[in-house]
Amino acid sequence: MARGRMINKKISNDKRVNDMPLQAQLLFTWLIPHLDCNGCFYGSAQMIKSLVVPRKNWTKNQIESWLKIMEASKNPEGIPLICRYKVGDSANSEQYLFMPGFEGEQIGLRKDKEKGDFPTFDGKITESIRQKAPLSRREVEVEEEVKEEGSLSSLSSPSLQDVKDFYQKNFGEVTEDMENELRLATIKFSPSWVIDAIQEAVKRGKTDWRYIARILENWQRFGKNTKSSKQDPDKFIQGKYGHRVQR
Repeated sequence: MARGRMINKKISNDKRVNDMPLQAQLLFTWLIPHLDCNGCFYGSAQMIKSLVVPRKNWTKNQIESWLKIMEASKNPEGIPLICRYKVGDSANSEQYLFMPGFEGEQIGLRKDKEKGDFPTFDGKITESIRQKAPLSRREVEVEEEVKEEGSLSSLSSPSLQDVKDFYQKNFGEVTEDMENELRLATIKFSPSWVIDAIQEAVKRGKTDWRYIARILENWQRFGKNTKSSKQDPDKFIQGKYGHRVQR
């Protein structure tokens, strides 16, 4: 696991965070450096007390109450600050947590070099949450305005519906499978990134979702605004050994 993680300054304006008690705000912020490359960590109050706040005289019950507040603190689409899940049978299960949108904030995250330390969140929202919202993430901070006409990434808070509308406008009908792909991409990278990646694919005359997914992965690996991030993803599947690379 890395020694630290990036914390975006927009956390200061996140209503979900600011509406929580001060101790819960601190605990949430201190959790971020402990997340593995998939945005996962232990979800039990006991493990968090031992590893995240060992010098605080907070009780397990207090920590548990703040974790529940984080689960209940949702954005306008109903996505919580954290999702907790269990792995294993009922007798020997271990609790973990996942922080939606984590990867989209970690510029330069190298998942090819850093392995996850915890079982990954499977991308499925529990039924109680699913009844209230789809699996997506709404940005709080106003994204840098894109100059190209027709881009939706200049919206202050693009949603999953914005992503679906933009995809349909450029590529046609959004099938059920495609909607699932868009859902997962919005929570992994953020809606604005997905919109920008779709627009980038349009500029290059590409209509394949796999191409868009490679753009997102490239941005995550090298940084969205770096020279390397603007390389054509097809460069990795062409050439002498291109047949060995799985699309």
